[in-house]
Amino acid sequence: MDAVIETKHGRKSLHVCKDGSAENTDWIAIYEEAFPPDQRQDLDDLKAQLQAGSMELDETRDQDNNILCMTITEVFREPPSLPTFLLACYTAVVPEMRGLGIGSIHRTKLDGLLAQEYPNYIGIVSEIESTFEEGIAPEAMHIRVKRKAFFMKLGLVPLTIDYYFPSYAVGEKPIPGELLWVPFNDTEIDKSMLTGVVTRIYTEGYGLDSSHPLIEKVIKSIK
Repeated sequence: MDAVIETKHGRKSLHVCKDGSAENTDWIAIYEEAFPPDQRQDLDDLKAQLQAGSMELDETRDQDNNILCMTITEVFREPPSLPTFLLACYTAVVPEMRGLGIGSIHRTKLDGLLAQEYPNYIGIVSEIESTFEEGIAPEAMHIRVKRKAFFMKLGLVPLTIDYYFPSYAVGEKPIPGELLWVPFNDTEIDKSMLTGVVTRIYTEGYGLDSSHPLIEKVIKSIK
């Protein structure tokens, strides 16, 4: 047991950030509910990456082994290129358990565990939908702002960049976003390092060609 919370169903003991596996499918329902289709990676691809170790699944469960929260993290390891870092691709809480602090408990412990596991990496990067995009319905923007505030309360820092993440829907335009990060050490992320991070996310994470115009566009925005 790592934490205790009070819910409308009574007190729950949390087992925070236990390693999940590709064979366990409890996380899929949370993943599909929390993220729209154009932001969801193909399930078979995700499972293959989990089995290969290029993705990690961490789950928070209660005393009855019910899943309450999950994070899928991509590991950008040494060679072919540097820097090495982690990308927290997806974090979501079971809908009926949101607002109880589970996500904060989960991500706080996860960041600490990953910092211990990958001490030579520069940190964890997280993608969020843009809080600056125009034409977004007020309700949707409220959710975006609330999500950003959640991460910043945990100590994540916005990176100065006009970021977009490619849509998984065929033919759809890239989605305006933002990059946040939590460092594992005192190293400041400079322009050269951020260029490397962005290039690896696009080429290794999303499979874009290194000459793709989106990469050039985003890199040019780095201050």
